[in-house]
Amino acid sequence: MKTSLKIALRYLFSSRGSTLLITFIAFLGVFMSVSAILLTMGVFAGFQEALKEKILSGSPHVVVSSITDTDTSEAVREVKRLKGVKFVIDFKLYNAILSKEGVVSSVSVKAVDFKNPDFKLFIGRFVDEVEGKGVLVGEGIADLLDIQPGDSVVLVSPLGTRTAVGFIPKTKQVRVAGVFSTGMYDKDYVLVYMNLGEAESFFKDIGSFSGVEVYLENPYEAQEFKDRIEESLGGGFIVRSWIELNRPLFNALELEKLGLFFVLLLMVFVASFNITSLLFMKVKEKIKDIAVMKTYGVSASQITFIFLFVGMTIGFFGATVGVIFSYAAGYVITEYKLISVPEDIYLMSYVPVYIRTSDVLFTILGTFFLSFVSSLTPSLKAARENVINILRNE
Repeated sequence: MKTSLKIALRYLFSSRGSTLLITFIAFLGVFMSVSAILLTMGVFAGFQEALKEKILSGSPHVVVSSITDTDTSEAVREVKRLKGVKFVIDFKLYNAILSKEGVVSSVSVKAVDFKNPDFKLFIGRFVDEVEGKGVLVGEGIADLLDIQPGDSVVLVSPLGTRTAVGFIPKTKQVRVAGVFSTGMYDKDYVLVYMNLGEAESFFKDIGSFSGVEVYLENPYEAQEFKDRIEESLGGGFIVRSWIELNRPLFNALELEKLGLFFVLLLMVFVASFNITSLLFMKVKEKIKDIAVMKTYGVSASQITFIFLFVGMTIGFFGATVGVIFSYAAGYVITEYKLISVPEDIYLMSYVPVYIRTSDVLFTILGTFFLSFVSSLTPSLKAARENVINILRNE
């Protein structure tokens, strides 16, 4: 085996002329294919991770919804007992309309206790300054209605009050105390925070929806906490984690990424044809050596190993350099934010590159497998060469 290895290394590094050119092309093809796969997968994974971080920064990790008129205060006390809980915010949700100078916007009013320390810590990350008492509106709503902190707007309850001539919408002049920006469209363009007591007085709990938002120290334990909360609360509540709420989105992204991986793996398959061409040329070039080796008793399996080793080594070096280049390119792309995207659409200003170890392993395994398959046919052909025919032709 040591002799076969020495011969294989000699064949690999003694290329010249057209054989040297094809060796370089085969290496370059594998290198570029592996780089393309890993960088593309890295962009997909980076987008997923950035999207998760954006979702987790402004959305509750677990939502406890009351399906009856059950008081949520008991649920809050039960949840706060659990270790690993960061914030607990109970709320009531109402549908309403916000209006200013003839411009209207449909909004969801989330009524919370502004004195709740957990709410203060949570909303403080998204509001630069709160001026006195009033409602907090999302940045998108503020842009649409041209609202600044300190302005007054009209809040309209579409349910209103029943009269002899039908329902009359209730209206209330409210002051804007601040504008928050979470970077999430479904919050910044829809949500208005209002003090709980003021909201209950205005809406009279008509059409309200009660619930509890739970924020965890480790958001990725949300599913485990969901089970624990369900067990502690019993009936009357629906408990959902952020993983369940966003599962269709991330499942779609994972499926798209998987399909793209197999499509890009075809690049390695095409590049492996260069290895096949190279080894066929090697076999023709070393036909005399094959005859001599067989004359001295070198077995067919050893000859097969020699040419397989040449092909697999090209695949190995191409994959290794491709992985190194991918990590370097990914660092540069992320560090200098080279992939910029519209923030109002993708919830981020740029897409980072995050190369997962699993993607690297699957890419390398796929490359090695295709290199082996492409090297097998010419290697077996070399092993089956007949010494007598070789000597007769020579």
